Amino acid sequence: MLEGQVHTESPESTVPATAAARAIHRRARRGMALLLTLVVVVVLAILSTGAIISAMQDFRGGRNALVEQRAFAVAEFGLNAEISDWDRSRNLPPPTGMAIGAIDSANVFVDQNDTAKVFIQRLTDNTFWVRSVGRASIGNEQLEAQRMTNMVVRIAYPTINPGGAITTAGNIRVQGSAEITGRNTNPSGWTQCANIAARDTFAISYAPGRTVNIQKPNLVTGGVNPDPAAGDSNTYVRYGTESWNSLVAAADIKLPSGSYGPEPVGTATTCSTGNTSNWGEPLRVSGGGATYTAGCKDYFPIIYINGNATLSRGRGQGVLLVNGDVRTVGNFQWYGLIIARDDIVKGAGTFDLWGSAMSRNANVTDDNDIVGNSNFQWSKCAVESALRGSAILTRTKERSWAQLY
Repeated sequence: MLEGQVHTESPESTVPATAAARAIHRRARRGMALLLTLVVVVVLAILSTGAIISAMQDFRGGRNALVEQRAFAVAEFGLNAEISDWDRSRNLPPPTGMAIGAIDSANVFVDQNDTAKVFIQRLTDNTFWVRSVGRASIGNEQLEAQRMTNMVVRIAYPTINPGGAITTAGNIRVQGSAEITGRNTNPSGWTQCANIAARDTFAISYAPGRTVNIQKPNLVTGGVNPDPAAGDSNTYVRYGTESWNSLVAAADIKLPSGSYGPEPVGTATTCSTGNTSNWGEPLRVSGGGATYTAGCKDYFPIIYINGNATLSRGRGQGVLLVNGDVRTVGNFQWYGLIIARDDIVKGAGTFDLWGSAMSRNANVTDDNDIVGNSNFQWSKCAVESALRGSAILTRTKERSWAQLY
């Protein structure tokens, strides 16, 4: 090539070089799409796995919360079931009832093998601590949860201190062979009496200004006492934290005016408390034509009769509220407390009372008339057992309920 000449390559000489470069470039990018695809697949797999794990955790958390909530509901159900179906024999002094500090327990079965174990501990004479442990598993034993609730309850215990074997706001006439004693007498065979402080009282406590006519003073032991409290109408309708109305509302048996001859209904181990003719079993042995029904010995009902009550025969125990006169015309035995709005009238037959009778004498023109074969015996044990044995439960006013865990 001569000096000064410019060398140029023909197009034919450049094309092959460019094509080769492009081919090389294409070969350098080969496999990137696969790599990106794999990266995307891995990322999606990680995201999917995370989503699945998160969903499983949410599911398990929700399921666990459901089981825990069910366990709580089971514990609550057991607590309420035990309180609503309270065994009132626990209210009595030992050995019949629970001693202070003693613990009783019961199982409450709900559904799907869910159960509540309820523990009852007596704290004082009138208060109990009730704990309920609920266990739930929704049909899977591997998923069992446990929760506990508790409540402090007290027995709605009337404060009644009768002033005598008979307490009346009206006049009273005692005739014939009727006996009335203010000397404390324990019912035969009642073992709880050993843990009830005994005291004697008057045979008859009456409102000042009223008359007491006794035909045979030697049959009246303990004397008579003119007591202003006997003339106070509140004595017959207010009983500490309880009242006539609250006892009527809590009555186990409510009956109209009429004639009644109650007898215990049950077996050696059961008591038909739904039978309105069953007023409890005060006996402790069979005898005198009466068969001892052991299953009803701790049943102390509240009986309310709305009107005059004629007691023709039979026996019972507890608290008898009569919105009228109490009249006996047959052989009748009562252990506990009788509160009558009007009078107590003894007719034919034998009327035996262990405890106390109170007559408000709302109809001042009528008198109490105790004649014939009557035996009124003051018994602190019978009155106390009737009041405790018939008492219902109520929650304490402050912090009565709590979930423990």
